[in-house]
Amino acid sequence: GSSIVHGTAASRPGCIYPAILSRELNVDFYNLGFSGNAKGERVLGEWMATLPMSVFVCDYDHNAPTVEHLRKTHERLFLQIREKHPTLPVLMMTAVSLPRCFDDRAARRDVILTTYQNALARGDRNVYFLDGGELFARYGNEGTVEGCHPNDLGFDRILNAYGPEIAKVLKKYGIKPSKR
Repeated sequence: GSSIVHGTAASRPGCIYPAILSRELNVDFYNLGFSGNAKGERVLGEWMATLPMSVFVCDYDHNAPTVEHLRKTHERLFLQIREKHPTLPVLMMTAVSLPRCFDDRAARRDVILTTYQNALARGDRNVYFLDGGELFARYGNEGTVEGCHPNDLGFDRILNAYGPEIAKVLKKYGIKPSKR
């Protein structure tokens, strides 16, 4: 994950969407959001694949320095996780920032969508695609501190957009949400 998953602009750690969702669904989570780092490196993928997981959320689009870097690393990272966890539900997420943060958002989205579509073409039905590209567009800068990093309001908006989808995936795989 990126600095957004890390919670860079939240007022406190409990206000980031993974923490709120974890409390709402009564599930634990590893927050592997690394501000400006975690760029789909092979060694990080190898390590993450050793972790016990019920679901894997892949959300490092923000950290990839270029579209080409994302293209070289995204599917490889997914396949590293898939090799060790062949039936694990994997959610692939795109950046939630406003368009001014990236002038190549469409190309980045297409890389992630291609990883997802390739998985489906291989018969993988345990993959999900969440497009955050328009999440903040309708609110302008409200919900972020600078158009990129969500504040508490922005994390609430991410939670409301993604929370129900993540809850559905968990429920499908027998992980019983306690509230949603």
